[in-house]
Amino acid sequence: MDPKFIKRHQASETFIIKKRSFFENDVILPGNAIVGAGSSFWGDLMVKGTLDLGRGSNVKGNITAETAVISADSNIGGNIKVSGDLMLLDRVNVGGLAYAGGDMFIRPMVFARSAECKGDIQVTGKTDIKSIHSGRKLVARKD
Repeated sequence: MDPKFIKRHQASETFIIKKRSFFENDVILPGNAIVGAGSSFWGDLMVKGTLDLGRGSNVKGNITAETAVISADSNIGGNIKVSGDLMLLDRVNVGGLAYAGGDMFIRPMVFARSAECKGDIQVTGKTDIKSIHSGRKLVARKD
């Protein structure tokens, strides 16, 4: 992990990653993370707290976090697994499984192999998800 790309806010235990940063190895952060737009991770991204992945970011491996917001136009090569809520914004591409222990919110034009959660799934607009499984209910909106 290259420290020139990461700043730490001690009071909130949040790691702030500069936009257009890149990491060749797995990244493990022991707190929350805010990732700047256009960042690239060539391995896995593991966050112990909340993850806010910036617009147009790329993760070649898997993502693990407590809760996550994956911003628009991001590409995830592997799986996303969060213990809480997961939000996939417009045009996110997930190569594997998107899993949430809580609720999942899916915006238009999201592509994923499958989506599963223990709570509710809310889908807005047209998506391309091969398999969707919700623990409670699935709400689809045309918007």
